[in-house]
Amino acid sequence: MTGALIALAALAFLAGGAQPAAAGEPDPTAPAYEVALTGTDGGMRWTGRETISFSNPGAVPLERVWVRLWGNGGWGCRGKRHVRIANVTGAVAGVPKVFCSAVPLRLAAPLAPGARGFVSFDVDVRVPDRPGRFGRRGRLALLSNALPALAHREGGRWRLDRYYPGGEAWTYPAADWTVRLDAPAGVSVAAPGVPQPDGSRRLEHGRDYSFAAGRLRSVAATIGGVAVTVWGPVGARRTTLAKVLRIARKRLPRLSAEFGPYGWPDLQIVVTGDAAMEHTGLIMTPPLDFVVTHELAHEWWYALIGNDQAAAPWLDEGFATYAEEVTGPDRSPWCRRSGPGARLVTRGTAFFRARDYDGYGLVYSQGACLLDLLRKRIGRERFRTALRDYALANRYGWSTGAEFRAAMDAASPEPLGDLWRRYRVR
Repeated sequence: MTGALIALAALAFLAGGAQPAAAGEPDPTAPAYEVALTGTDGGMRWTGRETISFSNPGAVPLERVWVRLWGNGGWGCRGKRHVRIANVTGAVAGVPKVFCSAVPLRLAAPLAPGARGFVSFDVDVRVPDRPGRFGRRGRLALLSNALPALAHREGGRWRLDRYYPGGEAWTYPAADWTVRLDAPAGVSVAAPGVPQPDGSRRLEHGRDYSFAAGRLRSVAATIGGVAVTVWGPVGARRTTLAKVLRIARKRLPRLSAEFGPYGWPDLQIVVTGDAAMEHTGLIMTPPLDFVVTHELAHEWWYALIGNDQAAAPWLDEGFATYAEEVTGPDRSPWCRRSGPGARLVTRGTAFFRARDYDGYGLVYSQGACLLDLLRKRIGRERFRTALRDYALANRYGWSTGAEFRAAMDAASPEPLGDLWRRYRVR
């Protein structure tokens, strides 16, 4: 999600068998998804079947898994449930929890340590009749994190974070997705992945799988070996789509130079005024250079180099905001000295929710400021190399504050302890 507008709000506020995961990293459940959905109602409803396979990385049998239905998070159990599952095989579904955004599935038989199992269920997704990242406007439907996904497991416990409307709380390890979306006549689908002979798309190492559908038009080009398609509603001006494609032509090579090669064969860009959102191989964005740049940067900081978006959102939002500066239209530093909000940068979404979301923009602006100060302290080229090396070392993997701190300490000719204390990076 883009940080520039949120940053302005922050100014007002200032007035088993496997090796255990490191702190803050997901347990290696190695999920894989097979999804086959058919669209109806002009692409506003999708029904079908989904299978999730997974491993038990623990030392004791696994009796239960949790599946996240993030599309219900903004509505709760008393509102209309826009994502439902039914007819579960391989497990018995329990009562939905966390505002109906999480469903427990008790496995038909305990899964032994190191073994692999699966669950299957029917899926029914109805796009909410309101604008938004999971919503609709006119004939365009946005389906951000609408597909059910295995919950985040860390340290042998399932993490059931609450939905966060001002940002993201979904946290996923990289997974392989095979998704078939059969659209009704006259409806196009903007979805990531390599087309397969059977009509499905294959997305490898995907954090999530999100898409858009409706009466769409598009322009396309190959940029640095990546097949880029820019989509918009059928009534969108072709000049607007071409403008976003030109931005991508400029920004993708710069992002690759800074953080390493883009991670997938294709990229879908959905132009909309209703969302600024990142997904693996797909972004939703208005046609503004700094927003497009920010969301493209998330293809590295979130999709390629994963992080805990609920507990440590600065590790993707701060980094994507910094990328606006080093690869985007505004080449000025976010700051030359830290502000009083530095101490809030490493806070999680639960902290800001408890404060009516005040100050969440500091995760973006002061997160980028920390990177500016590290660059100044370490040296421009030395820092650029260290950050790129860090990104390359964690491709399709995970980033934590502790690992980032260790990498920068190793690269710096000067002590950085005062910065880490000021920003509370542990």
